[in-house]
Amino acid sequence: MKKNANSVFFPILINLRKYPCLVIGGGNVALRKVTTLLNFKTKVTVIAPNICKPLKDLSKKNKIKIIKKSYQKDLLKNFEIVFCATDNPQTNQTVSKDCKKENKLLNVADVPELCDFILPAVVKRGDLTISVSSQGRAPFFAKEIKNKVDHIFPSYYEDIIDLAGNFRSIILSNKKYNSPTIKEKAFEKFFMIDWKKVLKNEGKKKANEYMSNFLKEL
Repeated sequence: MKKNANSVFFPILINLRKYPCLVIGGGNVALRKVTTLLNFKTKVTVIAPNICKPLKDLSKKNKIKIIKKSYQKDLLKNFEIVFCATDNPQTNQTVSKDCKKENKLLNVADVPELCDFILPAVVKRGDLTISVSSQGRAPFFAKEIKNKVDHIFPSYYEDIIDLAGNFRSIILSNKKYNSPTIKEKAFEKFFMIDWKKVLKNEGKKKANEYMSNFLKEL
């Protein structure tokens, strides 16, 4: 299904800890939405008359809240962001109209013309987040690119991005590195080290030692 020709979705990262999310639907599509949201520490409430077992299991572990009933407009009041993950076109349309009236941001699975925002395909390695989108036109193709990116950035990149974050904090907080020239030299030096090899052969503790040592040399 084509997206509205006037729709252009702006890529943005948002702190969903501030915005509890409502997911309407209790099947596999809802499960995929919920799983993605939980990866970003989101508070999630699921509403549906029928709930699949994996969602029930998440509820039992207190990872999500479940309201076992059909959708009603008054359920929107405590949420700013809504995900509609049903296979019922009438429900999708109803939720869309209600969200517009209540100024709620809405994502409807596989119906981009009803969406205020869409979800990209995501590769996440700790704080490293890489997203791929086709503006809702060809999500299957975005997923294929995401799978290729997934292989390019293995799990050890979680540690590398952690090292890079700590490195940047040190550079920005220490007056010794105030000079733009020294900062540039420091960042260039960081990329000269084969962090993959260091982490694989010697571990994260040793990687931090390498970082401390070459900072002293600047």
